[in-house]
Amino acid sequence: MIWAAISWCSAGPILTVNFRITASDYVDILVNQVHPMIQLLFPKNDTILQDKIRSYPQPEVFCWFEEHEDPLQHLPCPAQSPDLDIIEPLWSVLECRVRSRFPPPSSLKQLKDILHEEWYSIAQDITQDLHESIPRRTQAALQANGSPAPY
Repeated sequence: MIWAAISWCSAGPILTVNFRITASDYVDILVNQVHPMIQLLFPKNDTILQDKIRSYPQPEVFCWFEEHEDPLQHLPCPAQSPDLDIIEPLWSVLECRVRSRFPPPSSLKQLKDILHEEWYSIAQDITQDLHESIPRRTQAALQANGSPAPY
């Protein structure tokens, strides 16, 4: 499984794990990856848009966000909403870059290394374009009234 984050500034941390992420694992990611990144990049506080909240509906995750609501505004993205999720297009970019590698990775370790290398080479203008697309995506989703949104 791959977990990753993006910010206005860059592709953020990426983690590859060999197991299903539990609520406890997710809180660990929030504590050790997300929160430090946000404190570093946005010292005056910022908002986190969390996709696929349905995967982590556990009380301990909600408690973590409640404990950190002053420095961090939390906006959960509705489950099953790829039209609003700005990280979704980056998965295709990452997949294309990994598949274009020759020779292809021959082990899980090589695949992990290539995933990390390609993720961190995503240009800042790509992440900024995705952030700037949020108003357009939101408007298209509202106009689609629950159907897939063309944007």
